[in-house]
Amino acid sequence: MRAPAKSAKAPKAVPAPAAREEPAPYSLGFDKTITLHADRTAEGLSTTRIKILGESALRTAGQQSISYVEGMQTLEILEAYTEKADGRRIAVDPASIMTRDEASGLNAVYLRDAKVRVVIFPDLAVGDSIVLSTRSDIRAGVFPGQYFYSAVFPRQLPFAASTVQIVAPKDLALNVAVLGQGIEDRIVEEPGTIRHVISYRGSARLADEPGATSPLDRDARAFVSTFKDYDELGRAYWSEASKRAAVTPEIQALADEITAGIPDKRAQAAAIDRWVKANVRYVAIYLGSGRVVPNDAGAVLKNKYGDCKDQSTLMAALLAAKGIASELVLVNGGNAHTLDLPPTLAALNHVMVYLPEFGIYDDPTASFASFGVLSDTYDKPAIHLSASGVRLGRIPPMRAADHTLLTQTKVTIAANGTMSGETKQSATGMFAAVARAVASAIESNGPETIAERQLQAFGTPGKGRFQVESPRNLAEPYVVKGRFTLNERFAPPPAGRKIVPIGMPILGRPGDLLLGTRHQGRKLPFACLAGRQVEEIDVTLAEDKPLNIAVPGRKIANRFFTYKSEYRLEGRTLKIRHEFVSLVPSQVCGPEIEADIGKPMAEVNASVNSRLAATATARPPAPKPPETGLGALFRSR
Repeated sequence: MRAPAKSAKAPKAVPAPAAREEPAPYSLGFDKTITLHADRTAEGLSTTRIKILGESALRTAGQQSISYVEGMQTLEILEAYTEKADGRRIAVDPASIMTRDEASGLNAVYLRDAKVRVVIFPDLAVGDSIVLSTRSDIRAGVFPGQYFYSAVFPRQLPFAASTVQIVAPKDLALNVAVLGQGIEDRIVEEPGTIRHVISYRGSARLADEPGATSPLDRDARAFVSTFKDYDELGRAYWSEASKRAAVTPEIQALADEITAGIPDKRAQAAAIDRWVKANVRYVAIYLGSGRVVPNDAGAVLKNKYGDCKDQSTLMAALLAAKGIASELVLVNGGNAHTLDLPPTLAALNHVMVYLPEFGIYDDPTASFASFGVLSDTYDKPAIHLSASGVRLGRIPPMRAADHTLLTQTKVTIAANGTMSGETKQSATGMFAAVARAVASAIESNGPETIAERQLQAFGTPGKGRFQVESPRNLAEPYVVKGRFTLNERFAPPPAGRKIVPIGMPILGRPGDLLLGTRHQGRKLPFACLAGRQVEEIDVTLAEDKPLNIAVPGRKIANRFFTYKSEYRLEGRTLKIRHEFVSLVPSQVCGPEIEADIGKPMAEVNASVNSRLAATATARPPAPKPPETGLGALFRSR
């Protein structure tokens, strides 16, 4: 029997979150027993109990859905009833138990034999409980001849005490580990078997925090696997996936067509990436939710759709046709940043490509990203698979110089107070990918409609129109332009403040996005990004409006970011410049960082969102009426 395995990459120590009772509309507890057989098939018995504590849970808890794959397992409802507060049991009518195909919308159509059993509970009221017992025969694992299971207890969900028992033959090589607080594994030896009794004691519900990383990184969790390490899991995946990337005559012909007239190998790879993103529609079947074997590259080419496994396989085949080596990469496509042992697919739900010749990771499913630009997989552990073997690597963290946003807005204030202008945003890296996604929405909803919404959102209602490049243009920088006229005329009172017209940027302002949302008293690690944001605003006033500018600049510098603001007058134009650079070395920031950046980020926000203050000019000594006009300066709110 193996000892509980250690993490493949030990996460930094996270301070224990302070237990803080949060009201919950229900409580959830379950007892599950999994009996493994010598051939690594299994039987699962499970009883789930949900107690209704508030009205909001009646609708969500009153209908339960259980997913399964018909070709791999069976599912039988043993018992289902509503337990009234007085102890009476009201059984679920068999007619209220339905089976349907599993699907989650047009872009997430799952396996043909992926099913959902839906159970609708009767006569449910606050104070009642629902009880659901099931039996499942696991006839085949995701990988032939292997078995793995994981259970996670997020502190944001109201879990009550729960138990998972794993019963296995003594001679079956099984790895079991429990991690996090409030969970333990008690091993009981029985004649011919070993029983792992994994107990979670339940805990106070912890309020969710904006941008928090995955419970897979920090909360109570259990992993069970017949794989001894990720090398073995990777070999199991590669043994099947490698057969699907064959270079057929059709693949070769397409690769030659895509790269015609392009002698440079790296440019050829970029052209192949563009073709896949433009021509193969993404349909999601998440790794681990069913079978993991991709379709043949030829079938993906014929259908022009596929999931991450399919698109990566097709890209690998096209690259191979041009003599460009590539590796498949298993990684987490969500907000998990660690990879615990024993190996499962709990944190590996995505496949992409690595090109060793150029040291480039590329995600062919990131349809709005340029070659080598990733979405949410920076700074994460990754399993590399190729004919040369399997290795555990780590995707490099973001560099600020690779992800830039330059926003340039020119505003003209006419003699009658009419305000009009234009905004131009030039983006690279992650910002460019997001800008293309927004441009796609602009194309769908209308360039004038979205412009009006943006102006309204910034507190300067008006009319406008965006001019966008094709979202399929993956060249950088990617540019979005727009022209606008505001409804309100600029007529400053003798004294007061007005919002500075900033135009209609689509990607926020310096200090937005990169370091997430501020949350006082943060207890959990949160996602943070590296990048550079520059905003330049030129406000030009009519000749009849006198100016009196005296605005000091602002500088902030610490380990995590720098910020600089500048204001100067050139003729009739007030020129404003804000620059924010996030310097975080990792894409996970500990909760202690929140305390360090909270106040400085508030100062950045105040500076960026300064208001235009108008004051009367000084009264001249001559005995004539004082000349009033615009004395412009910028003050924090």
